[in-house]
Amino acid sequence: MVGRWVRALLVATLLAVTGLALPRPAAAAGDLLEVELTAVSTPTLNLSDPTQVVELSGTLTNVSTEPIRYVNVHFWRLSTALTTPAQLDAAVAEVPLGARLVDEAAGNLHILTREDEFAPGQRADFQVRATVAQLTTGQYAFPRDDAAYLLGVQVRGIPASGGNQVVGEDQVVVAATTTQPEVSSVVELTAPPSWLPTGDFLDDSLTDELSGRLDTLLTSAERDGVVAAVDPALLEAVTRMADEHVVAGVGRPGSGVALRWADRVAALAEADRVWRLPYGDPDLVRARASERLEQVWAAADAATPAPWRDLPLAAIVGAGADAGLVAALTGADTVVVVGADGATAGRPAVLGAGSSATVAALPEGVRAGRMVADALVADAPPLRLVTTEAEAALDAAADDALRRIRPAAPEDSTVTWPAAAATEPWPALAEALDEAGDTAEFRRELMGAEEPADLTRLTALSFSSAFRAEADAVSYVAATTPARVDASRITLKAAQSFVMGSRTNTFPATITNGLGIPIQVRIEFASDAPQRIRVPAVGPVTIAPGESATVDITPEATANGVTIVRAQLTTIDGTPLRAPVPIEITATDFGRVGWIIIVVSGAVVVGGTALRIRAVQRERALKENRESSQ
Repeated sequence: MVGRWVRALLVATLLAVTGLALPRPAAAAGDLLEVELTAVSTPTLNLSDPTQVVELSGTLTNVSTEPIRYVNVHFWRLSTALTTPAQLDAAVAEVPLGARLVDEAAGNLHILTREDEFAPGQRADFQVRATVAQLTTGQYAFPRDDAAYLLGVQVRGIPASGGNQVVGEDQVVVAATTTQPEVSSVVELTAPPSWLPTGDFLDDSLTDELSGRLDTLLTSAERDGVVAAVDPALLEAVTRMADEHVVAGVGRPGSGVALRWADRVAALAEADRVWRLPYGDPDLVRARASERLEQVWAAADAATPAPWRDLPLAAIVGAGADAGLVAALTGADTVVVVGADGATAGRPAVLGAGSSATVAALPEGVRAGRMVADALVADAPPLRLVTTEAEAALDAAADDALRRIRPAAPEDSTVTWPAAAATEPWPALAEALDEAGDTAEFRRELMGAEEPADLTRLTALSFSSAFRAEADAVSYVAATTPARVDASRITLKAAQSFVMGSRTNTFPATITNGLGIPIQVRIEFASDAPQRIRVPAVGPVTIAPGESATVDITPEATANGVTIVRAQLTTIDGTPLRAPVPIEITATDFGRVGWIIIVVSGAVVVGGTALRIRAVQRERALKENRESSQ
């Protein structure tokens, strides 16, 4: 009994020492209770208003295996003015000694238990409060305005195994200011490509997005001072969806939801509050790692519809970005680097977008105070990038205490790049794109199209930042690209051998198109003995899907004999189709023609010789007659 009264007297004595700065407990002692501050009544303090009340609410749980008596929650504060990001981060990481307020009547103290034990696993809520007058007077008074401060709770108790001690604590950050610190927010409006470059849709996922996530993000972008970064490919798809369109091969009427969404974006654009992203929002760091950056960047530029080309061009990149990557983004006005600090002016301007992970990890009710404090002590207005519904809610947490301005880089600022990170290349995607290009070019040749295949949209979309795995990107390319043409379904049938009875002859051949597309083909001929027999090319020949066409083959002979001629089906550009078909061609009429020529030639020679003999004989007879007459 005496021991109990002694302990009670000790607790009462300690509680009576107002403002006493007590040593912080060892980590093991602090772990006895898990303390979490879940709400602070105001994110900012007005140090010129002594009547302002700050209330801290939270929960505590006995996570130890021993009961604790005399559990008391005290309002705690650190009077050090934090005016730089480094000071704030250091104070949060390693909380310095602070001071408690112990006026129970003023709400500084919440006594949860006295003699009763706070049992292992037991949980309780608490609230403590203080006035600005208490925070600005006495030994631990807050010294100045326009600074961040730590507020919190310190929980004391007597565990069964020890004396009176600190058994748990937690802190929050608030800003002492009467102004609205400036920040910038960019909301990224993108979506995984669920549409084809041709305009058709693979599924209804974009419809769901427009009614859910994309609606939430657009609402976030419509707040005063916020900039929307929009993927032109997404807007192009939404615009098509607003009219009659095709989903998975089925016709659909126009969507009013899509029409309204596109109109809202247009209104932001008219107010000069829209940046355009590269078409398809490609992952430029990934493209560089895959040795496709130049190709992807050029494709994104070429694919951007004309009405959007006048808008400022902004690229958003993350870990792995550096000055070399930025230099390659010709034509960009702004490059936002996620995870970087600071900014650099110029064209493009480089803006660091700090991570929101620290604030997101805090309980919802205390986030605003940290956000305002971060903006207050920052060297320049911080930039926040909003890409998810959760980030939209987080960014709006301190709307009443912050003023949003258009993102910009101060002239004398510098950027600190994020830590280098290895970005894996996607070789399978690069290979799929190459194969898609080959297939498209082959189909173009086969169908006789004059214009080269246009893969600009596919190239940009395939590297979309929304694809989380290479397999997803490869699947998109496969779904977008027509199947590779099976040239074996185009056949040529002709006689295996042919005998010519004259200098030129004609025989038929049949070309069959077993494909589902119209084709234009030629037949090229390669002769083993072109000096004897040659065959002119045939075509181009146009053949409808599933149809056949009969053509005439006309060999030309210049000598007698047998020759193998190989018939090769090709595209009109000369690309071979299948294996050549050998045809044996025999020219037999040249024997008779030759003998006629020999006979005629011999007759001419014999006749000429006879005439010459007779002329000689005649001359001799005349000579003999003249000699005898003399």
